[in-house]
Amino acid sequence: MLNISPTWVMIGLDVVFVAYSLWVLSINKPPGKKSFVIGGLMFSWLAVLHAGLYNQAIFPQNISGLIFLIIIFSAVGLVGAALLFIPAAKQMLLALDQQQLMLLQGIRVFFGAVFLMQASLGVLPQTFGILDGFTHISAGFFSLVAAFSIATGIQGARRAWFANIFGLLDILVVASTLALVLLPDIGPHHSMMYAVFFPAPLWFWFHVISIWKLLHERKSVANSAHIYS
Repeated sequence: MLNISPTWVMIGLDVVFVAYSLWVLSINKPPGKKSFVIGGLMFSWLAVLHAGLYNQAIFPQNISGLIFLIIIFSAVGLVGAALLFIPAAKQMLLALDQQQLMLLQGIRVFFGAVFLMQASLGVLPQTFGILDGFTHISAGFFSLVAAFSIATGIQGARRAWFANIFGLLDILVVASTLALVLLPDIGPHHSMMYAVFFPAPLWFWFHVISIWKLLHERKSVANSAHIYS
């Protein structure tokens, strides 16, 4: 029977995430040499994360759940700072249209499927793995539906709002449950951390930027209506 380490499954999934993200970025305007820079930075991030998790060198084994949750949110904040304060990254991020921002969440379907598989194999606590798997699959599916709706011009904004709110809640609930409830059982260097500290912070900020764009579009529509009224 084929026996693949959960660590390598998650690394493989992260590699797929990088490739998929680069494809989405190239939909409207090929990034050219920037794709090599972005890919290199993402793979470097993954390599450093793997070194720390594999050698169990990032966190003390007895770290408290609250401190771990603070570290997760701090990591999200650092990623956001890099995306919003590095001019080239900010320019590329804000240039993404709503359809691309929704498509970037679509890969979560595959992460959810892997979490379900890990729950069935005992790699993740069963209840958590099943719920997390289904919510990730749902978040990815809703985002893909929103992307299709935006492309066809049928209730795109409404469905994007729903996908963003559901996806953000999924990230926040999973992170909190992982840190405050499950950490003593799985430890701080579990293979799940390949998702927590790699794609999840990016998904969070893709949601935030998408919501910002939705609010901006709503304001523009309201101003236009006011002018012509």
